[in-house]
Amino acid sequence: MALVNVDDEETIIDVLIAVDAETLVASLPAGTEKAPTPVTDESIYMLVRSDDAVFGQASKELKLNARTEDVIRWRMTSLSFNAGYFGLMYSFLPVSGSSLISTPQPLLAQVKAPLPDPANPAVPKTQVIQTYFWSCTVLAAGEVTYAFRFMICDRAGKVCGYYDWDPFISITD
Repeated sequence: MALVNVDDEETIIDVLIAVDAETLVASLPAGTEKAPTPVTDESIYMLVRSDDAVFGQASKELKLNARTEDVIRWRMTSLSFNAGYFGLMYSFLPVSGSSLISTPQPLLAQVKAPLPDPANPAVPKTQVIQTYFWSCTVLAAGEVTYAFRFMICDRAGKVCGYYDWDPFISITD
């Protein structure tokens, strides 16, 4: 979800990346950290607010519409919402247009999150959790192509495979 400032200043563009981890692990070679397996099928779904998508909403080839000084944040989850497998991005590689955005950095933040209370489902409890995302700032107009490398881990933390794919960013002003 993007937060838009009324002052027409920068916007935060949140990109949710849902990966069909079970299918990837079952159908593609595991790859290695330095040589991940490219994802060429439709096992990655990237979502943003409708206004932030140029094309490819809910696909692995999402093209964003961003403006100078916007902040882009990427988060990954599995389709099972990390119940069986976890998707963790570990590397960002610029392909073209790297000077148009700041170098994306992984960040770890502590946030309060609601937690259902089975004894009283209509009144949630809260818990402090750590959230992991990658973030960058848009610096100039143009086209950016990049690759994210990610791993799929099981619930025990064992790496089941390394993968990558290459989406785009369109910067309009």
